Amino acid sequence: MTDLSTVAPIGEMDLAFLKGVDSPTIANAIEPFKVRDRTEGFIGGEVRSLFPEMPPMVGVALTVTMMNTPGPIAGRENWFRMYEALAELPAPSVLAVQDVSGAPSRCALAGEVMATLAMRLGAVGMVTDGGLRDVHEVRALGFAYFSRYVVVSHGNFDIVDIGTPIVLDGQEVRTGDILHGDANGVVIVPREVLGGLPEAVQEVRTRERATMDFIKSPEYSIAEARTRAGY
Repeated sequence: MTDLSTVAPIGEMDLAFLKGVDSPTIANAIEPFKVRDRTEGFIGGEVRSLFPEMPPMVGVALTVTMMNTPGPIAGRENWFRMYEALAELPAPSVLAVQDVSGAPSRCALAGEVMATLAMRLGAVGMVTDGGLRDVHEVRALGFAYFSRYVVVSHGNFDIVDIGTPIVLDGQEVRTGDILHGDANGVVIVPREVLGGLPEAVQEVRTRERATMDFIKSPEYSIAEARTRAGY
């Protein structure tokens, strides 16, 4: 398990800035820093926001693996270990959960009670390739939900591991990663780009506004668009 004492919080100014920017713009603004390949750094589109009307979710990831098996009711010791880890992690945090059962549509990994408790411990959302439930109640809490499924029953879910790297729809997520998610999906924000991100975001917005103005203008032509593109 990751040493949670080494996980740095998101600075107040960085947090306020990130909350005010949509996820695609954040994703675009990270690209010029060349800290990762363009095919990396975001969770695939199978994991969707269940509350797309909510503002961006920003938090430090706590990674968890869960599964669902028939038989005796699963124990709860690992649940308390998860809650202890969540309490130790700097807030705001995000539960990032991989379903390793092989049948992720067969149980809900969280609902209103777990979301309420997670919020009490500093979490602002949950991201999973499995199922979630109690969508109306959790929406009212203001707790972000990202998942592949909505499932009516919690089945016999259990926690397998806490704090180890997971994979969510093609993207590795590690405890301590900064997750930024909205109606468009979830992107990982590298800590090393935080200082230059506001300027990079402004450059993205300026460039896109100029491009949109050009497309709508009488001067638009494919030939001129090709020239402006530079590649």
